Amino acid sequence: MNYLSTDEDRKVAAQGLKIIRKIMLETETFKKYKPEEYRPGIHITDNEELVKAGSDFTQTIFHPVGTCKMGNDNLSVVDDSLKVREIENLRVIDASIMPNITSGNTNAPTIMIAEKGSDMILNG
Repeated sequence: MNYLSTDEDRKVAAQGLKIIRKIMLETETFKKYKPEEYRPGIHITDNEELVKAGSDFTQTIFHPVGTCKMGNDNLSVVDDSLKVREIENLRVIDASIMPNITSGNTNAPTIMIAEKGSDMILNG
C-alpha cells in the first residue's frame, strides 16, 4: 500500500505520535490515570526511529471492496445475480461486489451477500 513511503508521510506519522504522547502524558485530563507509554517507547524520540518503531506495531484496517463492482453500468463486473458479465457459470460472492465501502464494518454486509448468493446458486 506504500504506507510511509514518502518523507512527508513519515514526518506526519512522527508528529502524530508526538502529539498523542503530549495529550496522554502531559494534559491534566489524563494525568489522573497515570498513563505510561508501552509502545513504541518513550525513549524513542528521533522521527525516523519513531516511524520505524510505530510501523512495527501498526496495521491497516483497510477493507477492500469494489474490485468486482455489481451494477448495471459498463464498469460493473457482475450483474444483480452476482454473475460475471460475459463469462458463463462464474459468480463473485464476496465484499468485492460492493460498489462502495459501507460506512460501518464490512462483515455483516458480506455475510448477507454470501447468504443471498448461495440462495441464487441453489435456486437457479
